[in-house]
Amino acid sequence: MRSSVFHEALHDQVNPFIIGVAGDSGSGKTTFTRIVSIVLGPSRVSTITLDDYHRYDRDERAALSITPLHPDANRFDRLESDIAALKRGEEIQKPVYNHTNGTFDPDIPFRPKNIIILEGLHPLFTEELREMIDLALFVDPHPDVKYAWKIRRDVGERGHTREAVLAEIRTREPDYEKYVAFQRQYADYVIRIEESLAAPGRDPPVYSVSLLQADPSSCLLTNVPFTLDLSRILPLVDGPYSISGCSTELDGRSLVSMRLDGYLPYGFARSLEDSIEAQTEICALPFFPGKLVSPTDVIALLIAWQIICRQCSLTESPV
Repeated sequence: MRSSVFHEALHDQVNPFIIGVAGDSGSGKTTFTRIVSIVLGPSRVSTITLDDYHRYDRDERAALSITPLHPDANRFDRLESDIAALKRGEEIQKPVYNHTNGTFDPDIPFRPKNIIILEGLHPLFTEELREMIDLALFVDPHPDVKYAWKIRRDVGERGHTREAVLAEIRTREPDYEKYVAFQRQYADYVIRIEESLAAPGRDPPVYSVSLLQADPSSCLLTNVPFTLDLSRILPLVDGPYSISGCSTELDGRSLVSMRLDGYLPYGFARSLEDSIEAQTEICALPFFPGKLVSPTDVIALLIAWQIICRQCSLTESPV
C-alpha cells in the first residue's frame, strides 16, 4: 500500500505538532484526547498530563490550603522549558504525579512523537505556552454534567469518597473561574457538553455536544460529507437526535457552532470516515462498537480531521 499523504507529511515533519486541551478536572478532556489519539495513530501521538507539573503533592496542598488550579501550585517555568525542548525534538525528563497516593513518582524519560497532546488545567495559561501550541481546544461541559463526571471518576477510579469529592468541588470552583475558565478565549475550538434535549433521561445518559469555532473563515468540514438517511430518520429507527448550527457570542468573540444531540446512526459518521480514509488511508472509526455513535465521537473525529488537514495542508488545497 502506498504511503498516505498524512503519513508522508508526518515523515517530513521537522518539529512536533502541539495540541493543547484545556478544561477543568473531570470535564471530559481525556475522552477527546483518547479518541483523537486513536484516529491519528497511537504510534504517532504522545500525551502529557499537566498534573505532572504540580508543584506540591496532595498533603502539601492541604497544608497550604491551595488548590491545584492555583498558579502557585504549578511549575509553569519547567513546563515551558520542557515543551520548548520537545518542540526542538529533544528528549526530556518528565515529572510524574501519582493520583493514587497524591505524591510524585521518579521522573521518566520522554521523547517527542510527531504529535504531542498537552492535556490539563493550564495548557493555555501563559503567553509562552500559547505561542508553542499549534491547535488549542477548551472542553466546557455544563456544571451539572462536569460534577457528575468528576464524582464518578474520582470515586470509581481514584478511590476518593463522594463527600470528599463534593467538598473539593466547592473549594475549587472560585479558582476554576479565576485561573482556568479564562483560557477559553484563546481556544481555536470550544467543546460544549450539555444534557440532551432530544433524548433526556436515558441511562446511560445521552448528551448534546457543540463544537464552537473561533474562526468562521476556516472551513472545518473540508470535502467531508455527512449522510442522513430519511428512511431511518422519519420513523426514528435509531431514536431521537438533532443536528443544528448557529452563531453565538462568547468571551467577546463571534463563534459559529455545530450542535449534535443524541446518538446518531453509524452511517452518518461512516461517510466522514470514508472521506478521511480515502484522503489519508486512516481507518478512522475502529473504536465504534455498534450501530450508533455519540456526539462526542463525531466531534472528536472532526477535530482529528482538522489536525489531518493542517498536517497535509488540505485546508488550503482542497482535494
